[in-house]
Amino acid sequence: MAQDTFEPVDCLNHFYFGGIIQMVQRIKPILGMWATLSLLSFALFDEASAPPDPMFGIWPTVLLVWLLVALFFDWVLQTTGLNAMKAALVLALTQILGSGVPDVLMRGVSLGEAVLASAFGLLFWVLSGFVYSKLSD
Repeated sequence: MAQDTFEPVDCLNHFYFGGIIQMVQRIKPILGMWATLSLLSFALFDEASAPPDPMFGIWPTVLLVWLLVALFFDWVLQTTGLNAMKAALVLALTQILGSGVPDVLMRGVSLGEAVLASAFGLLFWVLSGFVYSKLSD
C-alpha cells in the first residue's frame, strides 16, 4: 500500500513561487490598467486643480498612485472573485458615496461639481476595469 508522503521542498516551492507565478500571469492586466489610468490622467490633466506640493513631483506621484490603485484592484478581484467590471462599478460607487455625497451634504460642494467629479471617477474606474478585463482574457 503506497503512502502519501509530505515533501517540504514541494510545499515551500508552491508557497513561495505559486504566488509569484500567479502575479506574473496577472501582470499584463495590472500594467494595462495602470497605463489606462495614467493616460487618462495625462489627457484630462487640469493644472489649475493640481495639488500644490505633491511628494515626488506631479507626474511621478500620479504614476505611483495609479500603480498602487491597479495593485489594489487586482487584490480586490483575487480576494472577492468579482469580475473586473463589477469590481470597478462597486469601487466607483463606493468612491461616490464615500466622498461625493459627503462633500455635498457636509462641505457645501455644489451639486454640479460633485456630479462632475463622480462622472470622472466613474469614467476612470469603468475604462480601467474594462482594460483589465480585456487583458485578462
